Amino acid sequence: MIERSSSGLFVGRLRPASGLAGRSVRGGLGLLVDSRPILLVVLNLALILFMAITAGARFFSTANLASVALDTAQSGILAVGMMILLIGGAVDLSIGAVLALAGVTAAMAMRDLGMPAGPAWFVGLLTGGVCGVINGLIVARLRINTLITTLATMGIFRGVSQLLSGTGVTSLGNGFESLGQGVLLQVQYPFWILAALVVLFTFLTRRSQFFRQFYFIGGNERAARLSGIAADRVIFLGFVLMGVLSGLAGVLTASRLNSAVISAGQGVELKVITAVVLGGAALTGGAGSIPGSFLGVLFISLMQNALIISKVNVFWQQIVIGVVLIIAVSTDYIARRRT
Repeated sequence: MIERSSSGLFVGRLRPASGLAGRSVRGGLGLLVDSRPILLVVLNLALILFMAITAGARFFSTANLASVALDTAQSGILAVGMMILLIGGAVDLSIGAVLALAGVTAAMAMRDLGMPAGPAWFVGLLTGGVCGVINGLIVARLRINTLITTLATMGIFRGVSQLLSGTGVTSLGNGFESLGQGVLLQVQYPFWILAALVVLFTFLTRRSQFFRQFYFIGGNERAARLSGIAADRVIFLGFVLMGVLSGLAGVLTASRLNSAVISAGQGVELKVITAVVLGGAALTGGAGSIPGSFLGVLFISLMQNALIISKVNVFWQQIVIGVVLIIAVSTDYIARRRT
């Protein structure tokens, strides 16, 4: 029997007494925590207005908006899976490495095995799913903390991608690029795929009995087990889903670049976790929403774009994202302690 306090995100973390999703917290900070998606809508609009005033045509150029959309799509696909895991009290730090490995295997399937684009893309998705299975089995069967598990597999998966491809796989062609570079109604395919996933998993997390179990496990795992929920199975499948979505992001990235690079996805974990925490996830589990994760990713992408247009050193972007994460987590933690 797993206690998520020993195999989940943190050791010995505090649990609210209620253990229910949608827990309310009182006071000013509590109101801020409960209304984060609404706050993010306001912040996103304010940031867009600020850039419209200060950058004007540079911000609204077709190339720049396409860049924001593609960046949001890649991170947003990962954030959907990460939000579901965090709701259940787990985390996956290997997503960037899985992204890179999936792109490499898809590209190698086309270059070395002569597969058409479609089957090659599927190989990438399958690779992500296998990585998710590995993470899930280690957590659910070996009872190892999710943070430690995925930190270890992050290095393993990144190393495997380097062993397989060396410096990467380039100049694929033959339709491989169509999925990542295609445009529908002047919007790139990856963003449409993200939009479809957001709609689908918003519905599932609100209406599906299976996905609702993540809230109960993250809120109070002991009570969830006593009520008959198979927590091990649910968390295992959550990791498989995260792997498949990481594989999808990897395939889209490789397709967009028409090449697979082993450095793909480096550092994306910080951005994705920051986005989902901003979007309402609690690191203690049991809270969060898919629309919130999308709004969080959009805010981070817009903020990074604003820094780029303002010619701020790229290293400052990571610093800013780190500061935003600390503020979001601190606000959430202080507010929930007052529950």
